[in-house]
Amino acid sequence: MSEPNRIKEAIEKIHVPEDELNAILTNAFKKRPTKKISFKKTVSYISAAAIISLCMISSAYVSPAFAKFMTQIPVIGEAFDHFILQEEYYQAYEDISTDIGLLTSSKGIDIIIEKAFYDGSTVTLSYIIKSDRDLGSFPTSEETPLINGQISAAGAEGEFVEGVGHVGMMTLQSNETNGETVNVTWEPGAIMAEQETIEGDWNFAFSLHALPGTYIPIHQQVSTDGVTVELLDAVKTEVNLTVNYLQDVRPSVLEDWLAVEAELTAVDNLGNAYEVPYNGGEGTKGGDTSEDLTWNATVHGLDSQATSITFYPFAHVSSGQSDSKRIEFDPITVSLK
Repeated sequence: MSEPNRIKEAIEKIHVPEDELNAILTNAFKKRPTKKISFKKTVSYISAAAIISLCMISSAYVSPAFAKFMTQIPVIGEAFDHFILQEEYYQAYEDISTDIGLLTSSKGIDIIIEKAFYDGSTVTLSYIIKSDRDLGSFPTSEETPLINGQISAAGAEGEFVEGVGHVGMMTLQSNETNGETVNVTWEPGAIMAEQETIEGDWNFAFSLHALPGTYIPIHQQVSTDGVTVELLDAVKTEVNLTVNYLQDVRPSVLEDWLAVEAELTAVDNLGNAYEVPYNGGEGTKGGDTSEDLTWNATVHGLDSQATSITFYPFAHVSSGQSDSKRIEFDPITVSLK
């Protein structure tokens, strides 16, 4: 209780040179006339002061990991922009993709999931791998992302871009990708570079809503030389057409050949030609041979004015050696209306 009194007594004993202080204050007000500041500038000054204060407060509590995150995360779109230059059809997805912007760091390696979209069948995401060490031409992950806890097919492409890092585009498909929303999780486990494998603790989780689409039943098939290709169905969005198709191989074909791989090209009624890269495939349930496969493929950058599209199936059959041949099939036309 006596402590405040002692402090008060000590303060009262401090000598203040009143004459000198008054002279200093008078002189200051004479030399520094007041200046009118506009409301707009006042707001700017207050905002700047608030930002500085916030930065000062934040700097006292920010962790080194967060500081590294703030300095290293790229502008969302750098990896996506790279693939637009490589494959123009990605331009159609630029405005409708979701900005993810998630970064996880471990063992000196940053992995960033940048943008993603889900077309109702396939998840496509752009990502960046950054490191101070040399990871070679293009590193890969030990584990691929999961869609609703499952994965049936996945593919990735990418390369090193100076000033950005190793940029990649990944496509994912699961038997569970039929709903309006999907949950994507990714725990890479390890990054496999050319010279080493780096185990780490990276993890991601996010959700995506499907692009609005229209279901199109097809169920048309064509056959040649013991191989049948059947277009099952498709989903049309404003920018693409994703089609499910299967190849059915007569057992006698495998007496001479080891592998069969059916693919598609397409031309719409406006004359636009499309490659139709498949997103992945799996063995057909109840198939007679190991080469009975069900594929999922996407026509990217579909012209919104097209009312029909014609698919031109073809297949490569090959042996274990260098022998192979191409099989052509009759075209299949599908209405988009």
